[in-house]
Amino acid sequence: MRRISSRLSCGILMIAIGASIGSAPADAGLIINPVFADSYTGADLAIGPIVSLDGDAAAESAIAAATTRIESQFANNVTVNILFYGAHDTPNGFLGASVSGQTVYTYNQYTSALTADAAANPLNHDIATAVANLSAGNGASDPFGSYVAPTTADARVLGLNLGAPTAFGVGDSSPEFDATGDYLGSGGTVDGIVFLNLDQPLSYTRPIQPVSDGVAYDAQQTMQHEIDEILGIGGSGSTLNDLVNDANFASDFFGVDGDVYGPLDLYRYSAPGVPSYVANPGFDPSQFAYFSIDGGDTFVDSFNQSAMAFGDAADWGLDLTQTCPGGQGVGGSGNVQDAFSCSNEYHNVSLHSPEGVALQAVGYNPVPEPWTLLLFGTELLVVAGLYARRKALN
Repeated sequence: MRRISSRLSCGILMIAIGASIGSAPADAGLIINPVFADSYTGADLAIGPIVSLDGDAAAESAIAAATTRIESQFANNVTVNILFYGAHDTPNGFLGASVSGQTVYTYNQYTSALTADAAANPLNHDIATAVANLSAGNGASDPFGSYVAPTTADARVLGLNLGAPTAFGVGDSSPEFDATGDYLGSGGTVDGIVFLNLDQPLSYTRPIQPVSDGVAYDAQQTMQHEIDEILGIGGSGSTLNDLVNDANFASDFFGVDGDVYGPLDLYRYSAPGVPSYVANPGFDPSQFAYFSIDGGDTFVDSFNQSAMAFGDAADWGLDLTQTCPGGQGVGGSGNVQDAFSCSNEYHNVSLHSPEGVALQAVGYNPVPEPWTLLLFGTELLVVAGLYARRKALN
């Protein structure tokens, strides 16, 4: 059984470009296919009137840039279809929001898929480190009684199909929405839906104007943030928001008995070797949580733990040492997945950004960098040369 995972992030959020629903050619790498529709027929998400972006050239251009930025960095041969809409939610509302389909797997099912992916993709050093340290994280102490709820996109990336038996049946990793946003449960064509708040002062082109010329938020960064959530990190990477809203969400949403973690909850720590999974901790500094793939030894970024009521628990948290451009308050650490973003600046997902590390830790494998290919090619030439010399000496 899967559920709609609705995430209304308060951080940087954006829109995406339209195209027809299709499938990726062989060896095409990750394809993020933006889809536009003339109407929205999905659930009422209480985010104001939802409108089509089809034909909105500025929005489509920003979406195209955002999708290209992310998909060009990952080699998985998977197609992810995403619907993009505009919404009118007042200037005081969110920047962007997303809705993702999720399927529940046993902890052993999910982590076995991670382990297999790591073995098959030696260039993904982050997943190798993450797998080697799973025993320190959430779920490891009860591997037979715990579950993980990835998005359908992440499940397909890891080669998962049928999930865990539940009170509602057994779900699979197929997309869960149709081409106008209706939730089908399985056998759909769309993995998630992204909404851009058109009432915000958005900048669709870069560079962003200075604060002195007026507040503006980067649409491309907002869209990258929401696309990440459909892929399986950010808002959809944790179930702590669900736990805050419903102490019985595991049985109510998934029909299972036991803890249900998001993929990034496997890498949530409060100290080296000390996993963290605390609902609604307020501003208790002892409940500080951070993202780490090596058992908590190395801090990658803070989680939005202390301000969970105001954003997604698996987005990055506030950095009280960082001020926004023009001194307009405090923002995040300056990354795409910040729960609270500053205006008049922009950032991108990269393989070495916290978002890139998170995506690789849940199974998105990097496109080899040119120097890696060159080194590999040189090694082949050296081996071939030694073999030829040995034949000549014989």
